[in-house]
Amino acid sequence: MPEPFFFLHLPRTAGTTVNDILRANFRPGEMVSLYRDSDFRRHADLDPRALEGVRLIQGHTLLHSYDPPRMYSRPVRVFTFLRHPVDRLISEYAFLKTWPQTALYRFLNDNAVTFPDYVTSMRRELRYRGKNPMTRLVSGCDFDLDSFPRQALDTAKRHLETVFCCFGLKERFDESLLLIGDTLGLQNIYYERRNMLAKGVKEDVGEADMQLALEKNAADMELYAFACDLFAARAAAKGPGFAARVRRFRAVNARYAKVCALIAQKNGTGVAGDIENPKDAFLFPDQFPPSSGGISR
Repeated sequence: MPEPFFFLHLPRTAGTTVNDILRANFRPGEMVSLYRDSDFRRHADLDPRALEGVRLIQGHTLLHSYDPPRMYSRPVRVFTFLRHPVDRLISEYAFLKTWPQTALYRFLNDNAVTFPDYVTSMRRELRYRGKNPMTRLVSGCDFDLDSFPRQALDTAKRHLETVFCCFGLKERFDESLLLIGDTLGLQNIYYERRNMLAKGVKEDVGEADMQLALEKNAADMELYAFACDLFAARAAAKGPGFAARVRRFRAVNARYAKVCALIAQKNGTGVAGDIENPKDAFLFPDQFPPSSGGISR
């Protein structure tokens, strides 16, 4: 049995759309999802033998081991998606304040947490949210939040380049799907965008707040720049025919998404308050589990 894949799902990187695509390619019995508290309790002491037949593990969780990558003592092939760190952070903050099913919805609203608070707070609920979370999740390293995490950043770069089987970028989503689909052997990667903030829903983040987010996420910015260069090189290595392949995929997927939108409109589904095509219930709540690596809810 080939090693299962592990989708390291970083919040607000189009992961819910990716999950929809994955469910179109893997049978329910071939997947283990780690999102809800009950998921983590049910799988806390999972016997590695129970993973026989499992082809995909996915979730908002650290790996049990990063180098070599393992989950439940089994080797796994890791892939993930990244996004511009400040855009990701603003989207996460707005989403958690907007969608009542998220774990932090009441906390953020009851305590009138501002975006600068979200970035800088050292409260248990927030301390890992706004300070280089991509570096933490991709490296698997804990680090001093008040210092630049050079060692963790170098580890995260190495994981993207040589340890993970592949990765994608939200900003180059269609190209990412084609590259990841080739690696995972996905047969169907057509999609409609899921779990998006509705038009007009956004946070008023000023220049000073943007600068604060950039300052507190300097390692994530360097990791993202590294990832963009590495992704561009891998896309270029596919040869001149890859661009044409992307154009064909986009044309077909645009028709697919249009049909999905028409069906949703006819059925009266697709928008829940300020969220378009919200995530399914099995993905609630959007939170990190406890871990030895220091990721906090």
